[in-house]
Amino acid sequence: MSKNEDILLIAKCLLNDDRRAYTRLVDKYHPQIKRFFLNQTLGDAMLSDDLAQETFIKAYTSLRSFKGLSSFSTWIFRIAYNVFYDFMRSRKCSEEYSPDVSVQDYELPSETLTRNIDIYRAMQILKPEERAIIQLFYLEDLSLNKVSEIMNMPSGTVKSHLSRARQRLNVYLDKEDYKYGE
Repeated sequence: MSKNEDILLIAKCLLNDDRRAYTRLVDKYHPQIKRFFLNQTLGDAMLSDDLAQETFIKAYTSLRSFKGLSSFSTWIFRIAYNVFYDFMRSRKCSEEYSPDVSVQDYELPSETLTRNIDIYRAMQILKPEERAIIQLFYLEDLSLNKVSEIMNMPSGTVKSHLSRARQRLNVYLDKEDYKYGE
């Protein structure tokens, strides 16, 4: 689905109250938004589902405020980021969130799972803001300008956060004797 198709679906939602059109938008963006929340909550699937649902409800009720100045994906990611930020603020979490799941709960049957757990543990050392930037830039493959727009930060600040997060990850992975590329 292209950006033009997104605009057409949004128009159908607004002009005809076409809920099927909105369902198509949700179907398109739900995997990305869910993945965003899974990374932000460090793997808490139930919380990620709740936050994703809240994001799509807020997007639906705010659809008239979408002006098309950015893409729909940028707009919905901004809403998702705000939903997570509000969640963190409501929980009075300053720097970190401790999910109910623990990496020790998993067995280690394969190298892939071991690598994923290493990455999961490394992501835990990052601030939520840094985790969001790493995810949007590397996992969602968004440009620095898009990340800047979503995070509502100047691109220079995003670059600084990205650089600091990479340094922190490298230090952690080196300290844990992680073997790159293995």
